[in-house]
Amino acid sequence: MLLVDAGGLFGPRNKLERDQTRFVCEVTGGFGYDAIGLGQADLNYGIGFLREMIEKNRLPFTNANVRDKATGQLLLPPWLVVQKGNVKFGIVSVLDPAEPFITMTAQDEAYQVDDPVATLRTVIPELRKQAQTIVLLSHLDLPRTESLLKEVAGVDIAVVGHTHQALPGERVVGKTVMLAAGFEGRTIGRLNGEFDRDGVMQAFTLKLVELDEKIADDAVTQEKVTQFKQKLEEARQSLRGRHQQVKGSASEQFLTQYECRKCHADIYAKLEGSRHNAALATLARKGMAQEPDCLACHTTGYEFKGGYDDKPPANRLANVQCEACHGYGSLHRRDGRWKAEARSTCVTCHDQKNSPKFDFATYWAKIRH
Repeated sequence: MLLVDAGGLFGPRNKLERDQTRFVCEVTGGFGYDAIGLGQADLNYGIGFLREMIEKNRLPFTNANVRDKATGQLLLPPWLVVQKGNVKFGIVSVLDPAEPFITMTAQDEAYQVDDPVATLRTVIPELRKQAQTIVLLSHLDLPRTESLLKEVAGVDIAVVGHTHQALPGERVVGKTVMLAAGFEGRTIGRLNGEFDRDGVMQAFTLKLVELDEKIADDAVTQEKVTQFKQKLEEARQSLRGRHQQVKGSASEQFLTQYECRKCHADIYAKLEGSRHNAALATLARKGMAQEPDCLACHTTGYEFKGGYDDKPPANRLANVQCEACHGYGSLHRRDGRWKAEARSTCVTCHDQKNSPKFDFATYWAKIRH
C-alpha cells in the first residue's frame, strides 16, 4: 500500500496549537506514510519547527516549488521515489503561490513559491526517468488542480488537498485520475489499482471511508489522545496565570451580543462596526491572541465564570461585546442602573498603562448609544 497525504498537517498559529501539532506529528509518524505534501499551514511555526518534526518523527515531507527567498534553495526534497511491489512511484508536491505564509517565528521568514505549472513541466520528465507512475500531491484545492492538470501532462494520479470537498468518486482529467478525501482526516480514501509492467494503471476501484462513530477507536491511540488532552487542558489553565475565571457567579450566564441584538438591533448595528467588535482580531494580527493579559480586555468575561474561552461554546464571546461592559445578560435590568454601571467599567481596561490618553467624553462619543 502506498500511503500519502496532500499536506496541511499542522495547526493554527498559537502556542497551544503548536503543542498539539507536536502530538499530531508524533502519532502520524507511526502511521507509515510514504509521502506528505507541503501546505501553507505546515510552515505556521517556521521552517525550523517543520524540520524538527520531520527529523524527530520521520515524516516524509516533499515539495517542488517552495524556496527560501534568501538562498533560492528548495525547503524540502523536490520529489520522492517509492517502490511498492513491482511499481516505482514518483511522488511530487506543489502548493498555490497565491496563498500567503504567516508564521509564528520572531521574524517572518520569506519564501518564494514558483509557478506550479512551470515547476511540474520541469520536474515530471526528470522524475519519469526514475519512476513508472507519477503521483501529484496538489495543495491547490479542486478547481485549481483541475486547471493545473489541463496544462501539465504526465501525471497519473493526483491527490488533492487544501479543500473541504471530498470527491465521492474519481474525476478523470485528461489521462490523470484526480482524487480528494476532504479535510481534517475525517475521511480516508482508498484506490485499488491494477498496473501493467510499465507501471501504467489499467483498472481501479475507489472507496471513501468516513471515520465516524461506526469505526471503532484504536485503544492505544485513544489512550494517548486522552492523556494528551488532559495535559493540554492543564496547560491552557496554567497559561491564564492571574486571570483565572473566579469572578461572577456560575449560576449566571453570558448570552452573547446576538441575544442582545434581538431587542436592540439599532444599537447592535452601530457597535458592529466599532473597534470593540474587532478587538480580538487586533490581537491576532499582532500574534497576541493567546496572551491572557490582553484577552482580559479584548474579549467578554475572560475573568468571569462562563466567560470567554477559546473552546466552544465560550469562544462566541470573542471581542468586546455588550456584556463586557454591562455584565451577565441573565442579570439584565430595565431600571437604568445597567447604563450607569457600564460607564464605570471603562477604566478597567482603559487605564493609564493601556490607554493613557483615555478621556471618557471623547471615547464615549465613538460608541454612544
